[in-house]
Amino acid sequence: MGKEFEFSDSMSTASTADGDGCNTPTHTIITEGGYDTLVTEAVPGPDEVFVIRNRESGMAITLIDGQLQLCEGLTPPGGFHWRCVEKEGWLGFRNSVSGTYIGHDERKRFIARVTHHKPHEYFCVRPHPQKGGYELLMRHGNELWKMNVGADGKSLVETKNEGTTWDFFKTQQPIY
Repeated sequence: MGKEFEFSDSMSTASTADGDGCNTPTHTIITEGGYDTLVTEAVPGPDEVFVIRNRESGMAITLIDGQLQLCEGLTPPGGFHWRCVEKEGWLGFRNSVSGTYIGHDERKRFIARVTHHKPHEYFCVRPHPQKGGYELLMRHGNELWKMNVGADGKSLVETKNEGTTWDFFKTQQPIY
């Protein structure tokens, strides 16, 4: 099965990084089933809707048949739009299709099964200084653990060690 979506960065000669003359993307087009959606790479924040993409593999966090996983394509049956919300200073990511939040279970796996935003669904986001992108950090007792990709390459797990870095692409139209 071929890739069902494609991210393509549009480059602008007017926009340069640190004046070094290198072009930087001003926006991105996601092509899904023949339709183009304009998205912009953005700092994750409340009241915006994002596609969250693994920086290394290019796969997006998607909810398919109730299972949170990385998916190669932005397929129509998958819920890949995440509304960022804020509660008591903590961020949360609610799926625009199911209304459920990304959280974690007792087995250190990330899931999206509840419709509330409580401590098991609290995140903070931190820029990664070497790799670029962002780390997703989750409350785990009195510590912050990182979101990482599981051994199967699709599941999402908590780790105290090095986590995965993520890109956030803000959609240009509100999705509820």
